[in-house]
Amino acid sequence: MSEVKRCPEWAAICIYLLQGPVYREGLNDKNWNILERNISEISKYFAVIGIKVVIDNEDGFAFLSQYDSEDDYDENNEYTKLPRLIRKSALSPEVALLCVVLREALDSFEASGDVSSACVLKESQIKDMLQVFIPEHSDQTKVYRQFDEYLSKLEFLTFIKEINKRDDGREQNIDCEFEIRKILKAKIDANFMEEFKRKLKELSNEQ
Repeated sequence: MSEVKRCPEWAAICIYLLQGPVYREGLNDKNWNILERNISEISKYFAVIGIKVVIDNEDGFAFLSQYDSEDDYDENNEYTKLPRLIRKSALSPEVALLCVVLREALDSFEASGDVSSACVLKESQIKDMLQVFIPEHSDQTKVYRQFDEYLSKLEFLTFIKEINKRDDGREQNIDCEFEIRKILKAKIDANFMEEFKRKLKELSNEQ
């Protein structure tokens, strides 16, 4: 019988990263400490299959990203394109709009200088922010009707975190609160926001 090789202490972190973003939960988070301590080894492990580890020590999150098309060539200018492992989530126009609204709210919060707490918004506040971007036509009704669905999508992507969720789920009469997580800045960058607003303006002018 062959000897079973013992996994390194960071093996579980690699599995967590493959499942989705990893967040630092408090100052003494054991998993995050292992990630920080072994980031070099973890990065080398994923680099073998063309995956990079994106880590933000200041804001406390990490996720996996696949190299883009400009990185398909190695140092010898040889084509090394690999099949995609880290799939990009397609965002519907409504979910993309919500991402842009929340990214702007997060930017405003950070610009205020309050670094001691997280950016937290009530569900009603988020709806009010959406009004600025939604043209006054039937789409506005659609956005509000499926609002919970869009929020659930962002929770699944870990862009937001409901902080007053009850055991029986979200209730209609409760103005839920959501933490806007800083990974949103890494996922929804300035180029995405600029392009989305440009398309939104073009659509508004056509109607």
